[in-house]
Amino acid sequence: MKKLSFIVISAILLSGWASSTAAETDRVSDRVIISFKEEIDFELLKEMGAEIHEEFDAISAVSVTLPDKATIQAASSDSSIEYIEENSLVKAAAQNTTWGYRTIKANTASSLGYTGKGVKIAIIDSGINSKHPDLKVAGGVSKVADSSAFTDRNGHGTHVAGVIGAQNNSIGTVGVAPDSQLYSVKVLSANGIGTLEGVVSGIQWAIDQKVDIINMSLTTVNNDQSLRDITKKAYDAGILIVAASGNERESGLYSDVLYPARFPSVIAVGSVSQLNRLSYFSNSGPSQELVAPGENILSSFVDSLTTSQEDYAISEGTSVASPFAAGTFAQYMEAYPHLSNKQLRETIKRAAMDLGTAGRDNKYGNGLVQSLGTKAALFPDLKNNVWYSEPIQKVFDRNIITGLSDGTFRPGATITRAEAITMLGRALNLNKTSTTHHFSDVAKDSFAAGYINSAYELGYIKGVTATKFRPNDPIKRGDMAMILQAAYGLTSTQQTAFTDVPKSMYYYEAIQAAYSSNAVTGYQDNTFRPKNPITRAENAKFMSNLLK
Repeated sequence: MKKLSFIVISAILLSGWASSTAAETDRVSDRVIISFKEEIDFELLKEMGAEIHEEFDAISAVSVTLPDKATIQAASSDSSIEYIEENSLVKAAAQNTTWGYRTIKANTASSLGYTGKGVKIAIIDSGINSKHPDLKVAGGVSKVADSSAFTDRNGHGTHVAGVIGAQNNSIGTVGVAPDSQLYSVKVLSANGIGTLEGVVSGIQWAIDQKVDIINMSLTTVNNDQSLRDITKKAYDAGILIVAASGNERESGLYSDVLYPARFPSVIAVGSVSQLNRLSYFSNSGPSQELVAPGENILSSFVDSLTTSQEDYAISEGTSVASPFAAGTFAQYMEAYPHLSNKQLRETIKRAAMDLGTAGRDNKYGNGLVQSLGTKAALFPDLKNNVWYSEPIQKVFDRNIITGLSDGTFRPGATITRAEAITMLGRALNLNKTSTTHHFSDVAKDSFAAGYINSAYELGYIKGVTATKFRPNDPIKRGDMAMILQAAYGLTSTQQTAFTDVPKSMYYYEAIQAAYSSNAVTGYQDNTFRPKNPITRAENAKFMSNLLK
């Protein structure tokens, strides 16, 4: 059976970090604090062979190292000594944010309230230590043959989980999306090795659980068809899939990222240093989509030698970069819950900080992942509290408008005649399946065909000629007023003297009727600009004015 493994470049760093910390702890724990009933007896301390480290005059005490335990026992019976106390360890009641957390501006998004609330993230890895006090695990499954529990005996999955979801509390560190729901999908054993079957099964489980995001900080050199198929199936189901690009850059063996990151349905994430340079280990290539912090990152961990479960470690690798991206997607998913996975993917690509060669490149992809910097409007390219905010929201809530395929709304873009009739059809609940076609230039399988057919039959619209509708032409403001007049039966009760709408023009009565009904408005210079193409925001405003 084919093996699937991840590359842990951090192994030396982890062991070095742990041993240096242990050595420092041992030196400090050898000390004791001796408190005297009256003044500090330095003569007695000298006789005991004490090495004095610190004097505490306020309590007549000293911090010392004594030659051996026998000396400590003998000193404890001296009549001048109040007590002898071990130099116990204390921990800071505070948490630290990593440089990576700040670099992607997760702190800004968090301050705006975007912490991944309601987003389900499956971490397909070595499991997660569900007993870690800095993590909350919503559930999980093991796909490792010799393990029925999804807990972590390796540490890799727990480290990944902390980057995404470490709690915002008084300990350890904080994740990019601490309020997301983490699911532990164990596919790697204690030695960091898994099987193709296990990973495919893990992704299938995530699909069945209807998760929103999958993170895979693992790689394989094999272009396995089953893995390609299952990731596409997950993506088609609306799941965002994020994976590590791999850590073989120094070997020079690969001209692109490894699998599964290389699959089109998966977002490949490389690693950068604190200088925003591609990490010495990070793979890159044509499939590189984003980069994220991946060096010297503190996160939760598993240490079999401790019993407190409150373990942390510093690690590096694209395995660490991938969860930074996954957590950022969770923030955006919370901010824009109506956007599809494909729209969110495009949104984050646009928001990325460009690195290297201007524009997308094979080294950094679209750039460094960036969290939200401002309070989200309905769509990423809209602003809050401007003239179009309420109208667009109103027609969106009625399912009259949707965003474009890239997740934007483009309020200043023009709207086509086909799009205008589609919105009108949704507002009036016209028959969108009408198959009586009247215009030769409207494709029968067009998204607007049924609405155009229905609107024509009801007398709401006319063709440009007897057989042509020109569905892709921008619709003009004057023509839109005529359609609204016909569709809603608008009548004129008052006249307004738009300086650019003479009575001789064919759209004069329609504009007057639409204006009288508060359906349309002009500009501050008392013009209507009837020959100008209507923008998407303007059309939303007109449509919202007619909604009851």
